[in-house]
Amino acid sequence: MIQTFCQLALRYQIIYKGQKGTTGPTIAIINAVGAISDDGGRSSDNLTPKPFIRQINQALRNPQVKAALIRIDSPGGSAFASDLMWRKILELKEKKPVVASMVDVAASGGYYMAMGCDLVCAEELTVTGSIGVL
Repeated sequence: MIQTFCQLALRYQIIYKGQKGTTGPTIAIINAVGAISDDGGRSSDNLTPKPFIRQINQALRNPQVKAALIRIDSPGGSAFASDLMWRKILELKEKKPVVASMVDVAASGGYYMAMGCDLVCAEELTVTGSIGVL
């Protein structure tokens, strides 16, 4: 059964990346922000698979994390990197509910990542869509 983020938030604490000292059931918030690239390139503002997958692995290993919210704000980019992150989202989804929250833009690879989640939410002014996603 898929629960909405609001239902989950009422039941569990919300834990942000790096927050220490939280006890009890939590929801992991994983940010997917920036242009998607394989290795980061020249910009540290890019979204790359390694740190994203590391955060998902932390949520998978932590028994207190009962669900995950992935905040997507990405125009897309590398198809290969997008696919790696999408596959990891599917792995997380097998064990815990995963909600995608599209922020300003979730296009191309950002949209693709959202399609791996149990539930997708978008803001009224979110720019989203893709031509190349199958």
